[in-house]
Amino acid sequence: MIKILDLTKDPEACDRFERNLAALARHDPDLAQQLRAIDEPVSKIVEVGDDLNLDIGHTLFYDTGVRQFVDEQYSAYAADPYRIEIGWPVRDNFPPQLMTKMAIKRLTYGATALGIEKQKDNKQQGITGFAVSIGVGIGDHIGRMLNDYEAQSLIAVEQFIEFLWHSLYLNPWDEWIELVERRKGQVFFILDDNAVSVSSELTTALRSDNGGTLDGTLVYTHYRSHLVREIHKGLSDQISYIGSNRGFFEDENIMIMNATRNFLARDYAVWRTRPRREKLCPAFVVAAGPSVDMALDTIRKYKDQVVLISCGSGLKVLLSQGIRPDYHIEVENTFGQADILERVASQYDLSGITFVGAATVNPRTAAVFDKVIFFHRDTVCSSRFYEMNEDPMYLAVPTVSNGGARFALGMAFKEVYLFGVDLGSRIPDYHHSKSSGYYTDKDFMFSFHGTKESTEMNLTMDGNFGGTVTTHDGFLLSRLFMQKLTKMFSSYTVYNCSDGVEIPGAIPKLPQTIKLTSTPKDRESALMYADREVEKFAKGEGVPLDRFYDLRQKTVNWYQDIYAAIDEMKTVTKPDPFASYGTLWSLFQPKPSEGFDPIMAVIWQNNYGTLMTLFNVYFRMHRRVTDEQAPAIYQLFLDELRGFLNDMEVILLSVLDELIGEVEAVAAEKVKSA
Repeated sequence: MIKILDLTKDPEACDRFERNLAALARHDPDLAQQLRAIDEPVSKIVEVGDDLNLDIGHTLFYDTGVRQFVDEQYSAYAADPYRIEIGWPVRDNFPPQLMTKMAIKRLTYGATALGIEKQKDNKQQGITGFAVSIGVGIGDHIGRMLNDYEAQSLIAVEQFIEFLWHSLYLNPWDEWIELVERRKGQVFFILDDNAVSVSSELTTALRSDNGGTLDGTLVYTHYRSHLVREIHKGLSDQISYIGSNRGFFEDENIMIMNATRNFLARDYAVWRTRPRREKLCPAFVVAAGPSVDMALDTIRKYKDQVVLISCGSGLKVLLSQGIRPDYHIEVENTFGQADILERVASQYDLSGITFVGAATVNPRTAAVFDKVIFFHRDTVCSSRFYEMNEDPMYLAVPTVSNGGARFALGMAFKEVYLFGVDLGSRIPDYHHSKSSGYYTDKDFMFSFHGTKESTEMNLTMDGNFGGTVTTHDGFLLSRLFMQKLTKMFSSYTVYNCSDGVEIPGAIPKLPQTIKLTSTPKDRESALMYADREVEKFAKGEGVPLDRFYDLRQKTVNWYQDIYAAIDEMKTVTKPDPFASYGTLWSLFQPKPSEGFDPIMAVIWQNNYGTLMTLFNVYFRMHRRVTDEQAPAIYQLFLDELRGFLNDMEVILLSVLDELIGEVEAVAAEKVKSA
């Protein structure tokens, strides 16, 4: 017999609901308000025999009672839990950045010297940064995950908000949330029925401040549905991005040097996020994917009716066909990109093409163009330094295609057409346009790290025009950011005319089916307004000398603070990775007695990615050694971290001193010529 339970009439259940709601509100106040507003849920809690179930209107949600269902499901999960395992550090699988590579090598060799190796029985596999529940249902399994495994943070994904509402009446969420809080973790609730949105939010949560403890993340699937399958697929597609580093010390130094020298070298403009007049003609964004070769006739046909934006190697593709773009996009900070463009400039006339690039590009990259526009890319220290009161340009990386699409949409082109943005290949060994430097420049493949790797594709994705396309992790990351971009500019239309990977949010369109009504006059008008809508600066303008002095002094102070913290951490005899992570993480946050200081944010950005990479390596080792060996690994990590930070301080101060000298010289030159 089925009996409907009205828990809102049960005083004990109502008290539990209020306690749970108060605890949940500490982490997601908006969700707490939504839950409180639920009055008459469509689904009902029902009692079936001595068990409970969910009546969802036309059927019962669980095949058996929920307690029996969870008992059986959880037992199977505990016997073979699904985890994101990064593994013991492997010495031949290091990042390209030299300092980080050496630090990881010293940690792994140091462990071997101490007689510590990965244990075959994985003694400490229980500890991890995250417990992820895809589906909450009534939620009986949540407490078991948190109590049976030492998970620091909880991510709960659910498509039906009513299920969570019922769960708050039935289960002690307040105790579970307090357990996470005691572990210095976070609680994330993702309530959505869109797989793309859920995958994106899940990725963001896993890359949160506690991302240094990603290894061993538990992923528990409570029920099966089309949404859940799509979430799993999205998680698999993004796994390399989730575990990727959020900045390297060497790169951060290069980027603040490049940005400063770009601003000292010449007059320039800056493209920022601003309201803009909508353009009457479309923008064509042209990259160098293999399918662009079949679209060149269409591009040539409409080149006088559109604003044409080339991306990276797409520049040479267009110029080789006698097609001159209006704008050219670059985002890489390497000298190799400058070498490539200098070779292109020696072969073709680049006059009349406006360069649009990340402020962090090598100064030689911008030097081959007559007119330059810079933008400040997100999450790098140079952007924090120069854009203290401005938002950086989000979603303009990781590839030049992202930069091109972001520029077109950000400049208010209502229609954007993507060509050669394949992000993969249909035909083996046909990875880029045959007119690109990949095939026409014998030195191209050796220009910079990652060029050859970008031609090696071992993953398969759905194609834009059907079928499948081979791709790799880097292109999938570009795709992820591209789909976020189409969502950000949902009122504009993006047509994907590339025969490559499908991009959610972009409409597939064969090049030969394009029919435009815009005129050359519309194009001229769009270019005129676009030129007016960027901010112009004279050489050396906008480079703050006083801020450099402040940055140098606060850099010295911050390193002293972190040395003191490490000395204090070394007194701990029984290491607690969560407490250690919390101590280090706090050094990248404003002190309780102080407000946010943008100069300190520059220092944090410069150091955070590398320091947390080292913590991640330590955490992976800690999870795989015995309790007896854990203190030795902990002390080894702190010793190596202290020595590494000493080297970083010397290098960073020398970089700042060099830049201060250059800024002072330009300032003196301006005074002399005034």
